[in-house]
Amino acid sequence: MRVLLISPNIENLPDPVFPIGLACIAGALKARGIEYRVLDLCFAEDFEAAIRGALEEFAPEVVGLSLRNLDNVSYPNYVPYLPFYRQVVEVIRKNSQAKIVLGGSGFSLLPEQILDHLGADCGIVGEGEQALPRLLREMEAGRDIKQGVLPGGFIEDLDGLPPADRTGFDLKKYHEAGGMANLQTKRGCPFGCVYCTYPVIEGSRIRMRDPKRVCDEIEGLLQEGITHVFFTDNEFNFPEDHAERICREMIARKLAVKWSCYANPAFVDRRRVALMREAGCTGLEFGSDAAQAGMLANLGKNFSVADLQRASEACRESGMPFCHSLLLAGPGETMASVQETLETILGFQATAVICMAGIRIFPGTRLAAIAEQEGLVDTQTDFLTPQFYLAPAVKDDIVPLLTEFAQKHPNWIFPGLNIRMNKSLQEKLRRFGIKGPLWEHMKKRG
Repeated sequence: MRVLLISPNIENLPDPVFPIGLACIAGALKARGIEYRVLDLCFAEDFEAAIRGALEEFAPEVVGLSLRNLDNVSYPNYVPYLPFYRQVVEVIRKNSQAKIVLGGSGFSLLPEQILDHLGADCGIVGEGEQALPRLLREMEAGRDIKQGVLPGGFIEDLDGLPPADRTGFDLKKYHEAGGMANLQTKRGCPFGCVYCTYPVIEGSRIRMRDPKRVCDEIEGLLQEGITHVFFTDNEFNFPEDHAERICREMIARKLAVKWSCYANPAFVDRRRVALMREAGCTGLEFGSDAAQAGMLANLGKNFSVADLQRASEACRESGMPFCHSLLLAGPGETMASVQETLETILGFQATAVICMAGIRIFPGTRLAAIAEQEGLVDTQTDFLTPQFYLAPAVKDDIVPLLTEFAQKHPNWIFPGLNIRMNKSLQEKLRRFGIKGPLWEHMKKRG
């Protein structure tokens, strides 16, 4: 059975992101001897021509679409991706009789609605490395596959999976245009952030890869000329022992790779920062969200303002670039709590700050339940259209405040306001050969 895997993610801000999930699916098909091709639309000049060409040349029986995100989750200037996905499906329908199977993290958030909206044949919720080959076997056996959502579940033994297959993608282009490649060391998130979709997508129990296998993958990327990597884990540094074992393995192998990651400030100290730096880490991004005690509690964070202070000091004293990401206007937010967060974060002297106001609401999260209790959404709400939570006490004043604040603080990035994040600036910096997350260079370039 011939399978065409399509990545329809064409978002280039803050950077084009390598579709690691689809590469994992490709690896699973390759290991089972299933004939497949990859079509990545990220750099396609004419997506319709690219799809038609792949369909004509390969004549697939099944087309798999991996939906990474539904929109850019930025308020007030949000960008929806579903209209483009729908165009992709329409082009496939016009030029092929192949069954269309949806998957990916974005699809898993609203599977029934997306399946109906795009008009695909079926979709897989959760992890697809085992579920897609199982579905293909049923199709090949002649079983009638009715339109619907199929459970992929969560795979317990990640080390039992075949390696991701990146050969069908333009890895070099991602490295040049996006500044880095990516890989994952674990799946699952045990934390309780009220808005977070990680537990919905990956489950709440952590499943870890063997550090040796992680480093084997890094060595493979180095052989392909990749020098910078981003760990896509929701929190690279937890569990602490797992992160430290990966760092020590990288040091032992003398891997000449530079890397960065998301990190939880509750598990950061000078010793761990020093170890990460020795292993090649160039920057830590903290999902701080707030720097005010009441809002940290309201958002379900597992750390305190003191933890944020300690983590920031550890990075500064170790010479490690660091960034705080903020999500303002959550439940219980007031203009006083906003001001306290802004002033406290300024005191941390971060390399950069990424600041967003308004939080995208997704079903299955605690934020959705809060919004329903407050009458902001209900069972009839169409979540395919981005719905944002903005606390009543700040919703009218938060955007003007941040717009004025941004003028005084050049190392602060405001994605939802399109301040210090635009395509021309991103492309210019990448043409200079800058690698890694662009925020790491904020103070160097103003």
